[in-house]
Amino acid sequence: MERKSYKCRVCKKIIKDYFCDLGYTPLANSFLRNKRSIKSEKKYPLKVYYCKNCYLPQLPEHVKAKNIFSKYDYFSSYSESWIKHSKSFVEKIIKKNILNKNNKICEVASNDGYLLQFFKKKGYEVLGIEPASNVADVAIKKKIPTVKFFFGYKVAKKIKKTYGSQDLIICNNVYAHVPDILDFTKGLKELISKNGIITIEFPHFLNLVKKNQFDTIYHEHFSYLSLHSTNKILQKFDFEIFNVEKINTHGGSLRIYIKNKTFKTIKINKNFKRIYTEEKKSNIFKKSIMLKFSSKLEKIKKDFINLLINLKLEKKKVAAYGAAAKGNTFLNYCNIGSSLIDFVVDKNFSKVGKLLPGSHLKIFSVDKLKKYKPDYLVILPWNIKKEIIRQIKINELKTKFITAIPKITINN
Repeated sequence: MERKSYKCRVCKKIIKDYFCDLGYTPLANSFLRNKRSIKSEKKYPLKVYYCKNCYLPQLPEHVKAKNIFSKYDYFSSYSESWIKHSKSFVEKIIKKNILNKNNKICEVASNDGYLLQFFKKKGYEVLGIEPASNVADVAIKKKIPTVKFFFGYKVAKKIKKTYGSQDLIICNNVYAHVPDILDFTKGLKELISKNGIITIEFPHFLNLVKKNQFDTIYHEHFSYLSLHSTNKILQKFDFEIFNVEKINTHGGSLRIYIKNKTFKTIKINKNFKRIYTEEKKSNIFKKSIMLKFSSKLEKIKKDFINLLINLKLEKKKVAAYGAAAKGNTFLNYCNIGSSLIDFVVDKNFSKVGKLLPGSHLKIFSVDKLKKYKPDYLVILPWNIKKEIIRQIKINELKTKFITAIPKITINN
């Protein structure tokens, strides 16, 4: 049964306002092994509540996080652009001279070792924390020391006892994925050294609103973070954001640099005040803006369905690229299935052969496109659109590319 109200995960106040309602959908990464699995597929409300006190849009924990992330089909190393981004981050941190070779580096939600491998090659002591055992095993095979835990305060105490305090803790695209964000932050407080630094990257709520990125809403994303909301959480633990960077990943993210308030050597960069003010002036926290956002989603849905119907009437072959979580949110919101899109392809072989949740499109390897030669290819992970188009053109496929965020666009 859908909830009428919800208790904020930060301030614990009852909230009834919601940011947007995308209906009932399966978990975005709950890929089906075969058609027989469709009968047992479960759907949950994808309704984002909004706390006016904490500035935090948030989803209830309809399914326990441990049930979502214990085994996961997402491997970071499959994205060329993400690997490039991660390598650039490592080089930037080293260049800043905030580390020495005696410092310990830890990443929470380290996935398949995609980032820590670059620190390890430079001779740093690294440790990965990854709850998905199948993904952690890949990192371990790469000789990246990895422990299989869901991070929180108790786990932080265990890790500290075994491996010691950490001087740099990296949290890329994990802060929004934890239902108990206070316990997670308490864990960071426990594990970081006195003069250590924490970096957190997360998709910026400002871009979600301004660029219609509603497909980044799915059950695995429990929180939709801004500088306002993140700062409120961190202040509870005497943390201080001393720098903020805008980065291009996931349609526009923020990378924040955090220290203990007692660490006075590092001064607060002017970027914090600039981006904080930008959020405030944007009015993204106003109810009128949120209502307008929902109406824009309806237009995208209508335009996309009409486009696909017209292409089918013209006997055009339409496929999709990317069995991504955001794509599953989008397809389910638009009620798209195999009658309008023939199939989807993906580079991740752990997904190939399965069915997308909700839409039940069959997932094939990218090689399928060479034989099928689609007239149109819907790019579901629009954030790596350039990477995908470049890859397709290398294979000399003459197809047109459709993206739907922030609006319907067709490229040759």
